[in-house]
Amino acid sequence: MAKIMRAIIFSFNTDKIQENFLKRLKKYQVLTFTLAFLFVYRFVGTLIFYFAGEETFLENSGLGIWFFLIAIPSAYFLQWIVATWVASKNPVKLLQEKFYHHPIATIIISVSFMVDLPYRIFPYESMSGLPWIINIFEVIIYYAFLSFLWWLLACWVSEKIWSGQKFKWGWYKKVIDIIFILLPPIYKSVLGIVFALLVFLLLFMIITNILNYSGSDLQKLLL
Repeated sequence: MAKIMRAIIFSFNTDKIQENFLKRLKKYQVLTFTLAFLFVYRFVGTLIFYFAGEETFLENSGLGIWFFLIAIPSAYFLQWIVATWVASKNPVKLLQEKFYHHPIATIIISVSFMVDLPYRIFPYESMSGLPWIINIFEVIIYYAFLSFLWWLLACWVSEKIWSGQKFKWGWYKKVIDIIFILLPPIYKSVLGIVFALLVFLLLFMIITNILNYSGSDLQKLLL
């Protein structure tokens, strides 16, 4: 009887987890697509570098290919869990209100992000073409999310210390409204362009291999 009860409980929990997982996939499609796109790029790129026999970080790190085959999916899946959880706790309306009420934290962390970003991008300056674009895109997304987490922490601390104090700057509210209107379509457009370029690059590589065409003109732009 005990075994049957445990099996029923386990089945119930599994169904609940699956249902929650599917809900997150449907609700946060753009976020999911972003991380899935970056994961596929990183995962496939790692396999290509490994099987091409080139000297890469795989050799320099002293770690086998199996480590990266497990670590890369695990890292991106963990990022997806954290990102969707944070998004579920901060719906758009609530998030917009937080921006209204915490202009000082927003300005300080935004400026810190902009000042720090060039140093984060610097290691990729030797790259070019589409790989450079995708790596820079991932760096911006990654550090923007970290800055966002620091901003949430600053807002939480501010609410605990100055619970009754709220700044109201008309110009600041207008800027936040514009950002909330323009940022989503701009981000989706950039993501779509980067994804389309990657698909074009893959088709280009397949066609050049089939037709034995060097494609040196396009290769300079994409690679």
